[in-house]
Amino acid sequence: MTRHLITTATLLLSTLSLADEYQPDIDNGAFLHAEHCSECHSVPNHEALYTRENRIVQERIRLNGQVSACAQAFSLGWFPDEEQDVSAYLNETYYRFPK
Repeated sequence: MTRHLITTATLLLSTLSLADEYQPDIDNGAFLHAEHCSECHSVPNHEALYTRENRIVQERIRLNGQVSACAQAFSLGWFPDEEQDVSAYLNETYYRFPK
């Protein structure tokens, strides 16, 4: 029993460390944004949506949450790494929050 618990704990910890090492794919984020987000955020200059003074998102963690909330609300079926890709794309392109 103890051996089983140690093995399970080791696997869990190694999985968590792999999740921390994920490097977002900006190109995939741009693709996903163009395919799924631009339709709803269709304004003549969608940059204005992300850079306006009264925007909701004021920090990186809120950006991550907003991307996740949109993906859930529209049942996009994105994996967490795809959400991270879109968030990273938006941050690099518009928001420029520190990491």
